Amino acid sequence: MTFTNSSANIKQFQLVKFINENSSDEHVISKISIILRRDKIEAPYYMLSKIRLSSCIDMEDNGIIHAMDILNHHRMYNLTEDKFNEIKSLINNLSDNSDQIKISKKDKQLKIVLMSKNDDEFSTLFKNCNELFDKIDNLISN
Repeated sequence: MTFTNSSANIKQFQLVKFINENSSDEHVISKISIILRRDKIEAPYYMLSKIRLSSCIDMEDNGIIHAMDILNHHRMYNLTEDKFNEIKSLINNLSDNSDQIKISKKDKQLKIVLMSKNDDEFSTLFKNCNELFDKIDNLISN
């Protein structure tokens, strides 16, 4: 699996998947936020993505101890109107009736927050949002 393109730009969701699949910790917690905005004058179609991975260790006597942040990454995008609408459509097509996916809408902003607390939840989340993640990763493919 590669998580960079030919220009060595990080494909952020492929990197997150790689880290999660190659971590031996059972408690890798992920929080992904994607915000689409269309209210800026200098960048009328704008997206911000934030990814945070944390690792916890489970100790029998002490419970779960928050051990460390594995990754804290954000990227800002200026989008074309077509790409903005494609990503907006993919987000709107996701179901937000679970604890893992929360979608909020305002007049000029669409926000999705995706959370997982273990490997199984992450795998399900990645499977359900794979098209969205690929679309965003491919924005930097050239």
